[in-house]
Amino acid sequence: MSRLISVVGPHYHAPNNPVNIQWSMGNTCNFSCDYCPTILHDGTNPWMSKDVYLKTIQKVCDYYKAHTYIHNGEEKVRAMHWELIGGEVTTIPDFEEILQSLYDYKANVTVYSNGSRTVRWWEEARNFLQGVVLTYHPLTMDKQHFKEVVDVLRGHVTVDISIAGISGQVNELYDFGEELRDSFNDNNGRQSVFDVSIAVKTMYKKLLGDNNNYDTQETWYNYTPEEIEIMQRPGVKPNPTPMEDNTPTHVKGDPKYWSTEFKYDDGTVKYVQSHQIINEGLNKFGGMNCHLGSEGLNIDMHGEIISSWCGAKSFGNITQIKELELPIEHYSCPFEFCNNLNDISITKTL
Repeated sequence: MSRLISVVGPHYHAPNNPVNIQWSMGNTCNFSCDYCPTILHDGTNPWMSKDVYLKTIQKVCDYYKAHTYIHNGEEKVRAMHWELIGGEVTTIPDFEEILQSLYDYKANVTVYSNGSRTVRWWEEARNFLQGVVLTYHPLTMDKQHFKEVVDVLRGHVTVDISIAGISGQVNELYDFGEELRDSFNDNNGRQSVFDVSIAVKTMYKKLLGDNNNYDTQETWYNYTPEEIEIMQRPGVKPNPTPMEDNTPTHVKGDPKYWSTEFKYDDGTVKYVQSHQIINEGLNKFGGMNCHLGSEGLNIDMHGEIISSWCGAKSFGNITQIKELELPIEHYSCPFEFCNNLNDISITKTL
């Protein structure tokens, strides 16, 4: 049986080797979905002050601006990709100023959202964003409003759409996803792989904190085999017609640019889209060296700077340190399963 020897996320192939900074800014949310862990929406960790958010951005951005790296013999400034999560971060007071600050640092920004803000709000916010990860919650969200938000974002930012897989509705939810996908096609029925990813997501039971379930993997619903098959379908699909030979590789659909690479000791290489990794049980990295800190950095809703959401290494609280310092080390994964898509994409080696 072949043995997994390395895992490399799509960020590795991006220009300027960006560091991915995922920031859980608080747990206030205007939705309260049953399948979402209470700690992510009950408001027990309210938004911090705007001043704290802006000072955090300054500390982290100044650190990475000052720490260059060598690529092909050249010294380069590390690019930054910020992912802002919650809670529903778009409800943070003066959130637009936070986006403006990151924009001024020339950082790429992706917001995770349920899309509930007004269409007008998204028309203004899209100017500061590189990407938006939208989740459609069928039991709470108005379908027409969601479609209008997607229409506003299409062509301006990278859009990743997750549709919560509610048992008993998976078939119709998949059809809704395909309706959204069709709106991204150009006149030739083509779409760039950077334009959109749309998938009906399997809902898993998630336990966070000390009671985490990194050694188990259990679905929220008792799905039928047909529903499981639908949710395992790819979120990024190949273009229906071939492209010209001179078309750039990433536009043609090279899986390196939107999938995670799994390499095995028999020479086999497998490219898997993010939501399919957990579905296929490929997220078992216990004992592998995880390149924490150097590729990814997380800030939790308390302001703690951690190397990954599994909490393998902490670097202090952003509100208490004057200047950020990050030792670059690799850590042996202590868990059987890695259940966070951001952590899964961090490079793993034997």
